[in-house]
Amino acid sequence: MRHSRSFLLILFGMMMVLAPAFSAGKGLTLSANAPKGKYPGQLELAEYEKLYGRKLAYKSNPLFKGLPDVAQRLPENPLVVIPEKDIGRYGGTLMMTSKAPESGTSAVLSLRHVNWVRFDKDLNTIVPDVASEFFYNKDHTELTFKMRRGMRWSDGEPFTADDVMFWYEDIKLNSTLNAGNALPYKIVKVDDYTVKYVFDHPDSSMLITYASNSYTQPWQPKHFLKQFHIKYNPDANTLAKQQGFDTWRDLFFAYYNDWKDSYHKVGVPTIESHVLVEETTDHRLFKANPYYFKVDTAGNQLPYIDEIRESFIPDNEVVNLKIIGGEVDLLGQNVAITDYPLLKKNEKAGKYQTLMPPVGLGAASVYVLNMTSKDPVKRQLFSNIKFKQALSLAMNRKEINERVYLGQGRPIAGLFADPLSVPFVSKDQETYMTEYNPAKANQLLDSIGLKKRDADGFRLGTDGKRFTIYLNFAQQGGPQLIHELTKSYWEKVGIRTEVKEVSSEVFRQSTITNDHDVYTWFDDNTSFPSIASDPTILYPPFGNGVLQRKTGGTWLDYWATDGKSGEKPPAYIQQWRDEGEKMKTLEVGSAAWKKLGHSLVQKGLDNMIAIGTVGYVPGLCVVSNRVKNVPKITTMVWDYYYFYPYRAEQFYISK
Repeated sequence: MRHSRSFLLILFGMMMVLAPAFSAGKGLTLSANAPKGKYPGQLELAEYEKLYGRKLAYKSNPLFKGLPDVAQRLPENPLVVIPEKDIGRYGGTLMMTSKAPESGTSAVLSLRHVNWVRFDKDLNTIVPDVASEFFYNKDHTELTFKMRRGMRWSDGEPFTADDVMFWYEDIKLNSTLNAGNALPYKIVKVDDYTVKYVFDHPDSSMLITYASNSYTQPWQPKHFLKQFHIKYNPDANTLAKQQGFDTWRDLFFAYYNDWKDSYHKVGVPTIESHVLVEETTDHRLFKANPYYFKVDTAGNQLPYIDEIRESFIPDNEVVNLKIIGGEVDLLGQNVAITDYPLLKKNEKAGKYQTLMPPVGLGAASVYVLNMTSKDPVKRQLFSNIKFKQALSLAMNRKEINERVYLGQGRPIAGLFADPLSVPFVSKDQETYMTEYNPAKANQLLDSIGLKKRDADGFRLGTDGKRFTIYLNFAQQGGPQLIHELTKSYWEKVGIRTEVKEVSSEVFRQSTITNDHDVYTWFDDNTSFPSIASDPTILYPPFGNGVLQRKTGGTWLDYWATDGKSGEKPPAYIQQWRDEGEKMKTLEVGSAAWKKLGHSLVQKGLDNMIAIGTVGYVPGLCVVSNRVKNVPKITTMVWDYYYFYPYRAEQFYISK
């Protein structure tokens, strides 16, 4: 199979050998040696019964009084999760934070997330999750997923292949809901509990896509959402107007989005571990799903934790105070490494651990100038390689490393491929144009016609007016200090720079409308799973989803509409894109895949698409002492979807 070790890399040099064992007769744990199943950390029900010669007697969370018996709420073949250390206890509220309803929420979302498959905590092995089985055909043009018979949505309705086909046929193939976004595959319903993906060419990436950072779950609750869909409800437009929407499309998107933090309607059924039951301006509350499809090795239906409370706190200082005060249980996102000394010092008082897992480029800030700026002067300069080289050479990355990252990183070029996990990035590429050389930066700026300066020493643009870069940033996408330092470096070589913090929503909207000068964010989506599942980050438009609008947004519109709107890209951009598209047809990990990947990275450097800062910086993760069964955190990054590899459904809160 395509997910075997013959082509998956062992990332960060970590491959843990895990084996389940009995724990005091209460069920299997991972604490000692015992017979293993096909996949680490979990067993299918038939596998469990064969290995241990007994049937599981199911037990329910006392929270679910008045509901059908737990055996009726579980599928015929629930996934048996082997707890990390202990058979857990039910109860408790897990306290977490994010910046805002659509800002910094991914780590919280990852706790309850499910998909067809997932990465095991070794970050190497792909294991079943919602699917009970998955397999390719001989030439890898078909990928089949077998579902769990009798599985149910959180409202008790059956979860079947019809829900997959509803997502595919009625949402993704619907021109009103998904205009201009073609899928590179077809989905075929084989039977009520089996679906097949059919590809135009051999595909070795789809499993990785679903196992890692894919918000997208390829199913939706047909029984619930069809009331808002014009195909199933001819009065959907009338219903939309009654609820304050212009059309059925607007109403539908109020209840559905592949980006799960982008809708805020209580009552939408899910198959995840926890269900949204409350949202206000300052928090969201999720409660355990009574129909969740997993059990532990003692037969207890998961999850153990009753509630997850996500508080919206935009101020980092307030978050730190809450951590120190013992009011935050888990935090894997939005924690600045500059806060490490403070958090480490107060661990004992706050009863938590402060961890620093490797994250590759996931903590490295990157700057991308908008080459299709609406301002003609900026458009010309932002496309000028020498201008971008000058900005890069003006930056003192040694100082950035010391002041922002406590000396834990090292200078890194503007890469869209993480050297820690992606096999085709060379050492020379890592350090391209990262030396601190303001004299050379000044020479380059002079050479492209920016010699004239105003009375304050700032350079004039080609139109004779003071040239200013507006550097807007969202705290979710990087620490404020790095932007302030960048402003000082660029202004020392005469480029006036205005720095302003905006919300994540405002930042994203400005890139969507092509109203930004600079895209700045963590250089995430660059680890092996992201590159393997979708290499578009290596070539125009340099990403997918909300990441597509870093630069060249009008080119994207041109490609998406076959030239009917947007702007025709320059010839070299089109050629680069055509070359990059070939990467999707190559076997992941093959010599040809690595060769083309290296070439695409080099093109990005030669054209200075991104200006890098400091890489190899560890992440920061906080885990309360009262949260148990948390395995060793080997990385905490978007590419592996934060907590998703660590089986959060088996976390529990101690008394």
